Amino acid sequence: MKKISMLFALLSILFFVAVCTSNKTMEISDNHALAKESSNNIISYYETIKLENAIESSINKKVFKKKGYPNGYDLTISRAKKEVNLVIRPYSKKNFNYLKDDLQSNIEEVLKTKKYTDYKVNVLAYWSKTNPTKRQDNEIKINNEIVEKMKKTHNIDVVMLGTRYSATDGRIVQLDLVVKNGKEIINPNEVNNFHKEFLKLAKEKGINVTDIPIRFNSNLKRDWEMKVMPSINQGLKEIKDLKVTSTTIIDDQNPIIINTAINSTDNNAKEVGKRIEKHINEFLKYKEINKSFPGSYEIQVLSKDNKKIN
Repeated sequence: MKKISMLFALLSILFFVAVCTSNKTMEISDNHALAKESSNNIISYYETIKLENAIESSINKKVFKKKGYPNGYDLTISRAKKEVNLVIRPYSKKNFNYLKDDLQSNIEEVLKTKKYTDYKVNVLAYWSKTNPTKRQDNEIKINNEIVEKMKKTHNIDVVMLGTRYSATDGRIVQLDLVVKNGKEIINPNEVNNFHKEFLKLAKEKGINVTDIPIRFNSNLKRDWEMKVMPSINQGLKEIKDLKVTSTTIIDDQNPIIINTAINSTDNNAKEVGKRIEKHINEFLKYKEINKSFPGSYEIQVLSKDNKKIN
């Protein structure tokens, strides 16, 4: 009887160890999966941009070309929700009903071709009578005030080469800026400081331009401008614990500068800086990027107090 009790106790201990080991293995496995997902976030965003381009190209050729453009449209893809959202500003409700089914089926066909069959498609109408031009005029006025303040404070000109607006509600979706003090400023660190100043003043004036692409060079290679820059910017910002506030990427010949909300004195500052650098390096080694832009890149991850932390 005593032997049976001892045997039972031994089996119980072995079972407990096995369960703990199993749970630990699952935990490690889950952590590896999360790490893999996190490290591929920039690549994932890049692939989303390619999908977005494919959808836009298809609906322009197959639907709008046949049936006429609405007043405007905005296409967004949510990887988190696995949704494709197309918001159009049609001429009329009748026009919207005429387009909706074709747009829906056409987008679904692109998703099927690109192997995104688990994504849901939403085609929505923007019925507001508000004129988006009023919003644009107001934001142009505020931008001009920011530029004027920077001119007085720093003796520089921030030249707006272009501002792209949403077709549906008039919000800013991209800014093209050049910083000059008589001639164009090309030192990346100087440009970065003025970029951060511009964002700070915009926020004070009530415009949030933190999450939109801001370009500082008008002679960019198209794939670098349209895919690489926004992928690094938004892909890093989506990893919340990295606390990325902005990126300054001039072109494929200059350092990539990442600004964060972390102080250089924080215990995890160096760790975060190295993680950000690792994510960017993995992206730059991605076969499609490396093929087009193979050069070696300097990466500067800066703390809130403007010190290098990578």
